[in-house]
Amino acid sequence: MDTSERKTTIPKHIIPFPPTSSLIARQDLVLPAAFNDLVPLARELWPLRTENKDEVHRFLCAFFDLSRLDVIRKMLWLIAVPGAPRSLYYQKLLRREIVIVEELDLHLVWAKSRIFLKPLPDFLLNYEFWENNISCEPQLHRAACGLLYSYCGLIRFDHDFRVAQEYHLISAKFGYREWTEFTRTILSNLDPHDSNNVATRFRYGELRLNRLDTIYRYSPQDFSISNMLQGFPHALAESYVPYMDQYNNAVSAFGVIVIVLSAFNLSLSARSKNPNPDLQQVAYGFAIFAMTLCALITGLFIVLPLFTSLATIYGSLLTRKRLHARREVEDQPRSA
Repeated sequence: MDTSERKTTIPKHIIPFPPTSSLIARQDLVLPAAFNDLVPLARELWPLRTENKDEVHRFLCAFFDLSRLDVIRKMLWLIAVPGAPRSLYYQKLLRREIVIVEELDLHLVWAKSRIFLKPLPDFLLNYEFWENNISCEPQLHRAACGLLYSYCGLIRFDHDFRVAQEYHLISAKFGYREWTEFTRTILSNLDPHDSNNVATRFRYGELRLNRLDTIYRYSPQDFSISNMLQGFPHALAESYVPYMDQYNNAVSAFGVIVIVLSAFNLSLSARSKNPNPDLQQVAYGFAIFAMTLCALITGLFIVLPLFTSLATIYGSLLTRKRLHARREVEDQPRSA
């Protein structure tokens, strides 16, 4: 069998919308002039010539790279809630700053008051581009369908659509009416629980960066010194440490305690030849109180994160159990 025959026998996945639903025309598509390869340390810039199908394929592999999340996909249920992401307007209601990223595995990851979003490319809205470059590659197809599905959750109402255009997350070449018709078609053709059509990562909505970083560092499925030291991208650069405000308050309280104890020590030293019994008793009692308070606060900051992690795991187990029971009920044949 020659090469041409092999290419024609490659099975194609079903594109989640018909040709008539394309929002962007083929002649209006503009791909970037260059791209970075999958190896992040090299940062080598590769030219992208649209007439060269191998270069387009290489670009798409880097564009839809989910390798870091694929390693821990079986553990995502521990740190995320199943379902579509919450809308853009709700993200603004939570006072989260929208930050544009190009890495797909950072899409819908949030840290404190920031949420990372990957813009929806125009070529995912064109049927011909899917047919020629995406639908014949299972991995690309699953990632592309997942990105489309995530935007069906992010853009639901007209105000979500305006937020998306304000932050240049989608193209300005179509309106809200066209988007709603396109979304109806996508949702009727995509099952987010089907791992053959949608990447496992997109079964869940937003991911918290600090929990994602912890799972990635210490996952037994792909444990390595490199992963443990480097962690998940952007984790160290973000101020995501839980209870940071409480830590600041505790440090301020410790400062006040130190000042009061120093004042007691100075008063007792000044009256060392003729000590005041009442002052000595108050200083002794406050010193015991300060030591007890410090021990309690230190223990609280050790126990509280552990308790929160256990509560998260317990909630994830309950959610997974409920979803499993619901699917069993739905799979049972309905009685006539």
